[in-house]
Amino acid sequence: MPLDPQVAAMLGGSEWPGASSVPVDELRALVRQFSTAAPPLPVPLASVEDRSIPGPAGDIKVRIYTPEGKAPFPVIVFFHGGGYVTGDLDTQDMIARGLAHGAGALTISVDYRLAPENPFPAATDDAFAALNWAAANAAGLGGDPTKLAVAGDSAGANLSAVAALMARDAGGPALSGQALFYGSACYPMAETASAREFAAGPILTGEDVSYFWSQYLPQAETQKHDFRASPFLAASHAGLPPAFVATAEVDPTRDDAEAYGEKLSKAGVPVEIRRYEGMPHGFVSWVAFLPAAQKAVDEACAFLKAQWAKA
Repeated sequence: MPLDPQVAAMLGGSEWPGASSVPVDELRALVRQFSTAAPPLPVPLASVEDRSIPGPAGDIKVRIYTPEGKAPFPVIVFFHGGGYVTGDLDTQDMIARGLAHGAGALTISVDYRLAPENPFPAATDDAFAALNWAAANAAGLGGDPTKLAVAGDSAGANLSAVAALMARDAGGPALSGQALFYGSACYPMAETASAREFAAGPILTGEDVSYFWSQYLPQAETQKHDFRASPFLAASHAGLPPAFVATAEVDPTRDDAEAYGEKLSKAGVPVEIRRYEGMPHGFVSWVAFLPAAQKAVDEACAFLKAQWAKA
């Protein structure tokens, strides 16, 4: 399973030092520097606004992307990746812009609290609070609260899956769909074929996965059984919204992510699982110039639009 030539050339044979090899602040700075090196994704949008919303432990920063066109728009609540430790409104700005434009959706990106300063379940609490805020305030922002979806990449995909479970169990907000880009959905990472083959990466290594989980779950042996940490382990997956599950072929978490999609399907949830050949973990962030990343965003948008058409 060779790495895509364009990605290989971009990486240039450089070696990732490993997430645990540098202090958290430095790791966040490195991720931010790499993620924001390119200019914003050049798609037309009516507006992009930063604001704060109430959260369970103080205000949560959000960024609201309004597409061009006539309101009311469907609504996507988006959660960025970064292993629960890194990432912010800027690091995955390009994905949020791509979703807002491609799906024609009011997209609300959420700057949830990060570990280790704010370990589990801080991120899930913020995610569900933001989802409830979006549902309650969508109409005032030009959105349609009856056409609501969650989306995220990596850790953000896991948060999306958890938010969908929490919404189902709480009796709302009602979701039309969920778009999950390479979210493993379970701790610890299983001894799968992809975990063994791509233990050394590229981009994400098996050691990186273990490190991020260790920062997020300080009491892992007990917390790992909580579905808010491992949505794969929820008692039931019935009644969840239709899911688009995108995985990267050259990714140690690939098989875990696909297993979650299969788990949903067995529970009667409509699921579309797409594996992108030659792609590493995190590839959707390169939506501005990588064809496979653009394809993944386009296909996720098409999936969500199909769900909203049924609403």
